[in-house]
Amino acid sequence: MSRPSPVSDAVYRQWAMLRLIPRSPRKIDAGRLERLLAQEGIDVHRRSIQRDLEALSRRFVDLRRDDRSKPYGWSWNERSASLEVPGMGVGPAVTFELLREHLSAVLPHSTFRALGPHFKRAREVLAQSPNAKMARWPAKVRVAPRGQPLQAPNVLPSVLEAVYTGLLEERRLVVHYCKRGADSDSEYEVSPLGLVLRSGTMVLVGTFWKYQSISQMLLHRMSHAEVIDERVVPPKGFRLDRYIESGGLGFRCGKAFKLELLVHELVARTLRETPLGKDQKLTAHDEEYLRLRVTVPDTVELRTWLQGHGPMIEVVKPVRLRKEFAEAARRMAGRYGVDSFASSNVVT
Repeated sequence: MSRPSPVSDAVYRQWAMLRLIPRSPRKIDAGRLERLLAQEGIDVHRRSIQRDLEALSRRFVDLRRDDRSKPYGWSWNERSASLEVPGMGVGPAVTFELLREHLSAVLPHSTFRALGPHFKRAREVLAQSPNAKMARWPAKVRVAPRGQPLQAPNVLPSVLEAVYTGLLEERRLVVHYCKRGADSDSEYEVSPLGLVLRSGTMVLVGTFWKYQSISQMLLHRMSHAEVIDERVVPPKGFRLDRYIESGGLGFRCGKAFKLELLVHELVARTLRETPLGKDQKLTAHDEEYLRLRVTVPDTVELRTWLQGHGPMIEVVKPVRLRKEFAEAARRMAGRYGVDSFASSNVVT
């Protein structure tokens, strides 16, 4: 297989550069372009980028340089036509529309804005093809959360932009963050390791300063975030998926443990399809209830899930968790004005 020629390499590089340049009033400098091109596997020196930009600006009248301060910023005229391969069909248009609707919260803002012209073109294609079956597909697909839906908290666009940039370029952040219950913000230096969209909230997973312990921050509690020129050094062996699977986002109360429950047949039907854990076992108990044994992380979310099923789930083991639920039931009975509480079934 023949290698690409230097000329074709240069054309590809310049095409990629032109795609990455934003529309006014936003702008991008050669250093940022160098980092973004590197993420696409294009290794080119900043000086070459600067020469390319000067040459391209003589060919494209809508490509502008802001030389009021250094480093110079580059942008397209906000009304300039988008650079794209022509001829978007209905299939790709449907894909872009679903991407816009369902993945906007987890895409880097720079990527989402860069795709803006494609989203616009996709909507035009779908509007012009009402009789195509594929064009009707977006109206037939929805993502519905389980449980009571809550309104997503507001995240400052500047915060989101900085967090995405830090994650993409693997650089540290300085953030102003207000902890729950605090009266004012505190400043932190954060190494961003991952971003998780969780029940409408955006959770940044990372480390503080030079420490190696993993922490979490909610983006909507940040009043300021700024990318600094310090590299992120992840803890040895860190993997975001492994962190999530270990219960890292579940507000841990302790280590994983063996859980034994009596679950109503209606709950058991769901658990057969969506088990609590890989080692889950369901066995017969009586006419209505089954006995469930499984290993689970000890988290606040586990307790919320158990409490959400009310009398359809009974905690058998561990004893400490059974006592915890018995005490919670006592307090709830008191709230509702129930004077007596049957304690004969409580393990002591």
